[in-house]
Amino acid sequence: MFEFLSLPFVRRAFIAGVLTAISGSLVGVPVVMRRMAFFGDGIAHVTFASIAIALCFDLPILPVAIGIAVIVALVLGYFVKKGVSEDTGIGVLFSSAMAFGIVAFSLMQEQRSLMSYLFGDILAVRNQDLFFMSTITGIIVVFTFLLGDKLVYMSYDEEFVKAMGVKVDLIYYVFLVLLSVTIVSSVKILGIVLVAAMLVIPAASSLLVLKSYRFSFILSPVIACISVFAGIVFSYIFDVPAGALIVLVQSGIFFGILILKRS
Repeated sequence: MFEFLSLPFVRRAFIAGVLTAISGSLVGVPVVMRRMAFFGDGIAHVTFASIAIALCFDLPILPVAIGIAVIVALVLGYFVKKGVSEDTGIGVLFSSAMAFGIVAFSLMQEQRSLMSYLFGDILAVRNQDLFFMSTITGIIVVFTFLLGDKLVYMSYDEEFVKAMGVKVDLIYYVFLVLLSVTIVSSVKILGIVLVAAMLVIPAASSLLVLKSYRFSFILSPVIACISVFAGIVFSYIFDVPAGALIVLVQSGIFFGILILKRS
């Protein structure tokens, strides 16, 4: 049954999935606690437009996507800090970005590439992708270990944390950069449409089980890794896209925990 695990591209898919699971779920805990799920989904839409721009001008996709996503996230974060309502701005900007990306892909007649970016293609992961994902995951693990507590405290009382001498704005903007890079690196695995699920569902599931957010930083990656393994295996068995199955497994875990907790 598991003979497919001996294939090199399948092993790369598992490694990429685990790396994405760890980075996305760690970043996802503060995303859920700060109620930034819509923000993360919006960055994914901007990434889609960034990819279209890179393809139009024959530029390297990854640097362009990261650059644009980070700039947009920092600008929006600045306006949020200044008290501007983020919902309307994000809704208009990110819907426009998605529409621009679809039009650009259509004009270039890149419908096949469009589908892979929308829904992901985990089996197309290359060794250089794994190196990039490993680097990002390592940085996020270090950031979570050093500043995760402060970032969560900021979700409850930012002014108090600032009064304690913590550089609140710096931590917030660094977090936005890491969030943007995590989303860009996850697009190849889950696609634009589903990438926000890796941020939200494992973290939300862990917070349903645990009262301590610190243990959520441990349980959330565990749930995400289990869903990646199960999603890839089911993808092989049923011959359906792995990204969608990963999200379905995560959703099943979430609703299972919710039902057990309610009962």
